[in-house]
Amino acid sequence: MPARTPAGKLQRGNFLGSLLFDLRYAVRLLRKSPGFTAITVLLLAVGIGANTAIFSALDTLLLRPLAGVKDAEELVLIMQVRPNASPRSVFWHSFYRELKKRSTTMSQVAGQTDLNLAVGDGATVELVRGHVVTGEFFSTLGVQALHGRVLTPEDEWRASDTLPVVLSYRFWQRRFRGDPAVVGQTLLVQGHRFVVVGVLPKSFNGTSVETSPELRIPLIAANVVIPADADEVQGIDRLIFQVFGRLKPGATPQQAQAECASLWRALTEAELAGRPGQPGSSREWELSSRIEAQPIARGVSVLRREYSTALALLMASVGLLLLMVCASVAGLLLARCAARRQELALRMAIGATRGGLFRQMLVEGALLAALGGAGGVVVAFASLSLLVFALPPIRTPDAISLPLSIALEPDLRILSFLLAICVVTVLVFGLAPALAAARININSSIRAARFGRGWRSRQALVTIQVALCTMLLVNAGLLIDTFRRLRHVDAGFDRDHVVTFSLSPGMLRYSGAQQLSLQQRLMERTQSLPGVRATAVASRVVMRGGSLRATVAPAGQTPAPNDFLNTSYNTVSPRYFETMGMRVVAGRTFTGGEAEGRQLRPIVVNEAFARRFFPGIDPIGRHVGIGTGTAAKPEFEIIGVTSDAKYRSLREAPPPTMYHLWTLHPKYSISFNFHVRTHGRPEAAIQPVREILREIDPQLPFFEIRTLAEEIETSLWSERLLAALALLFAVVAAVLAAFGIYGLLSYAVTQRTREIGIRMALGANRANILSLISLQTLAMASAGLVLGLLASFGAAPLVGRLLYGVAPSDPTAFSLAVLLVAVVAAAATVLPAWRAVRVEPAVALRQET
Repeated sequence: MPARTPAGKLQRGNFLGSLLFDLRYAVRLLRKSPGFTAITVLLLAVGIGANTAIFSALDTLLLRPLAGVKDAEELVLIMQVRPNASPRSVFWHSFYRELKKRSTTMSQVAGQTDLNLAVGDGATVELVRGHVVTGEFFSTLGVQALHGRVLTPEDEWRASDTLPVVLSYRFWQRRFRGDPAVVGQTLLVQGHRFVVVGVLPKSFNGTSVETSPELRIPLIAANVVIPADADEVQGIDRLIFQVFGRLKPGATPQQAQAECASLWRALTEAELAGRPGQPGSSREWELSSRIEAQPIARGVSVLRREYSTALALLMASVGLLLLMVCASVAGLLLARCAARRQELALRMAIGATRGGLFRQMLVEGALLAALGGAGGVVVAFASLSLLVFALPPIRTPDAISLPLSIALEPDLRILSFLLAICVVTVLVFGLAPALAAARININSSIRAARFGRGWRSRQALVTIQVALCTMLLVNAGLLIDTFRRLRHVDAGFDRDHVVTFSLSPGMLRYSGAQQLSLQQRLMERTQSLPGVRATAVASRVVMRGGSLRATVAPAGQTPAPNDFLNTSYNTVSPRYFETMGMRVVAGRTFTGGEAEGRQLRPIVVNEAFARRFFPGIDPIGRHVGIGTGTAAKPEFEIIGVTSDAKYRSLREAPPPTMYHLWTLHPKYSISFNFHVRTHGRPEAAIQPVREILREIDPQLPFFEIRTLAEEIETSLWSERLLAALALLFAVVAAVLAAFGIYGLLSYAVTQRTREIGIRMALGANRANILSLISLQTLAMASAGLVLGLLASFGAAPLVGRLLYGVAPSDPTAFSLAVLLVAVVAAAATVLPAWRAVRVEPAVALRQET
């Protein structure tokens, strides 16, 4: 057997044998120090787990290719880009049809559109989200069914008494409990029989990242589930589609974009030429739209658009936290190395090499990182479950709630990240103690001399901890102040006493007149309930992130091209403003007696509208119209001005808004939102209103019930999460910084006990000794503060995009951070300083030199 040294060096053998011996030795050492091991592993588990969880969310939303889709890098989404509007893929069926027929850059073209569908079993009705898809939808994405089959081009126009439907995995599990025999069963959709032909894989969301419809039906089904309107326009021709395609080999997105733009312009011009007597239509305005072909290898995401900046900041914050953890662990290992210097020196004296000691310390660090990584997996799993549970409702730009279908689960990519971060962690916190062990001086270490180089390394680590702590405290202060300011913003309506109910009677083929009758009965019966103050109906609920918008101008004026969609609007019943708690500042509101068929329809506008279009003059009686490329014709007459109110977000300035009377627009909506204002808690009205609707029509359920306070809290989801996590990270950072300062000063007092005794024997008093210890703290804290403040200024551009009402360089946040770091440093200094001033000179002078 070859002889082995305690340092793990094989005098004759191989590197693998040495490594295994080092690993066994490291296990024995860590088992002998359970307290040290537990603290170190816990710190690493929190740091690694938090980074893994946030990276998993970041990867899912920003980096990961579309799940369940073949060759996603070949897909492009055709978009319309207009001024003052988010880019969207909204095209009439005619564009899809012509693009599919004429495209030379795309091998396949597909389209989809979403809508609410009433699914029943004859006794009850459930409102679910569905997609009407074109025949090549599934083949373009390259997906196969988990059970049964997908829809094919033959299904697109195949008329039948029983049309096919494909279920999402989520809907299949929820409604059919995962029964594979579901294929061939029938569903009642909008009162029509559909046969289930397939179930899709769990990971498949189509072109979306985080949401998926419950049902997908063929194109011809649109004429069945959507009845023709008053002008006998069939369902398909009333839908707008998201259009995407798969590029041919060698084709580029730029070539596809040029082709689509040319086709779009030709179709729009041809349509306008066919009706020359109708200028100013929305189609004419569409000629100014820019067509783009955007690659969608990473899918389309609502959450990405809203929270990508927040996720990036969170990733940076947890990265800083991990650096602090590494600095703390490195400090612990350096102190442990210093305590073992005599042992390590003896090993060198009997034959161990510096390389062997270096390897031994790295193996100990790697073992700790592996244990921390295992704990990090547990932390990551728990954090991801909480994050998915806490996600806000996902809505379309039209404020329609979408079913969540996102899996934040560690996979091979996440495990690879976890492995990489463990390796980096070992290098960050394990390198310093390993180098310190390799630089041991045998003679001085055996005589128990001071370990000076290790002291300087620990000083640097503590300074870094203080700097990172300062930066996290500044960011936490800014984000918490932003959240506080937003929560106290005057929304312009009664947030505490209004509850809203969403209904979709159009899905059950209610006519416009039947909807008005339903609304009237609901309002009358609810108004009689105890505690109810007012009731109203509106086409939109505020604070849901979306709004209806139009391009408005005073009669005779032409809007500028960059003034597209300049006004939000809502269709409401007469008592809407009273129900919302909004004030009438001029004129009057709707009375309900406005006559139909009048030449100019009455509207109520808000103060922002009056300032925007009629500055300095009385807007009452003024005429406005929809302007789309030509002078606006007089269509509406302003009868009143109401107070400003937030519409889409608390962050926005109240947009110019006009309100139409619902009774003059009964055919424009298949759904509405019922508003109830109460004297007390609005939640108390929910169950009585449910019972009233059940008595009126048991087949018509509410699909969303929320108070305005809940809508506001949901709209602040990102700000709340950032503020809470920033506060958590800052507290952990402060604890780590305090721990680092305390550990370093405690070690310094122990190492300098003899020096302190000599100073006191020569006449130094306790104030002098206290000053000596405090100056060391002051030097480290001051250096860390300066570095942290400079880093905070450097991060201002990223943080500034998330703030509201507070500047990135807010002096209050910076001052509080400095004060808190000073308090933390002072608190960490108390015990070491107390030990130093309690040193007895006679005892200290008897220590070995």
